[in-house]
Amino acid sequence: MRRPAPHTLDDIRHPGPKAQDRLPYARCNATMIECQVAADEPLLNSLGRWADSTGFSSAVLDLSGVHLAAFEYVMPDRAVDDRHAAWYSDTHFSKGAKLEEAVAILGWRDGGWFAHIHAYWRENDTWHLGHLLPETLTIADDANIAGHGLIGASFDASLDLETEFTLFRVTSDRDAMSGKTANALITTLAPFTDLHDAITELGNQLSGTGYSVHGLGSLAGAHFEDGPPMTGLISEILLQNGAAKAHNGKLSLPLRTVDLNKGLFQGHATPGKCPTLVTNELLLVAQD
Repeated sequence: MRRPAPHTLDDIRHPGPKAQDRLPYARCNATMIECQVAADEPLLNSLGRWADSTGFSSAVLDLSGVHLAAFEYVMPDRAVDDRHAAWYSDTHFSKGAKLEEAVAILGWRDGGWFAHIHAYWRENDTWHLGHLLPETLTIADDANIAGHGLIGASFDASLDLETEFTLFRVTSDRDAMSGKTANALITTLAPFTDLHDAITELGNQLSGTGYSVHGLGSLAGAHFEDGPPMTGLISEILLQNGAAKAHNGKLSLPLRTVDLNKGLFQGHATPGKCPTLVTNELLLVAQD
């Protein structure tokens, strides 16, 4: 039995004590990369082997265009207990698809490589947005994956006391930064932190005035500058290519979302109108 859907932000109550740091971040060096993955191999194995061979501590990857064999995924849904503010749907099954847009955060969990992946794809004449279960993903065709490899900071999964979810948290390794420039930062936003406002504030920590933004997460409703609002307060999102602040310009955050009613939304995030539900895992990279 699932709990009723929240109707206001006041209805969303996380079970644990609020984290003191609502904008935790770690500086790092981000390098643009291209990773080759081979057909018929588990995606997580391919990405982990690539990361091991290159020495990156984590990566944020664009899986757009990757063709997957049959896989499993979940979508945002109401909580299944009286503690969590939200949960996942029952498991859905895909016969395989080419991902139209997808973001993968590659990090660590239980001592091994793990990936948090949100993807948007078309199947059976219907568009879907879901949280892909990484252990079920196999590459259907050889592919080149672009993204950023990270040194000096990593995404490491651990229990988050506030939400009681096991989530990626940011970890810093300053020794690994020896001789390298900190041209980027990674962050995991706390619940109710506004996506646009948080990125604006964190961007001030980077040198220069322009930066790109990459990542995924969840929102408790959202308003868009160029589309109808998402009123469902349980959702999952992915940032689209082009999310960035141009030099001396405006921060533009194009994103896709799916809510607990399977409604799909797209648009540029309105400042102050996109509160985080559980977390948002982000990479900000200074532009030359």
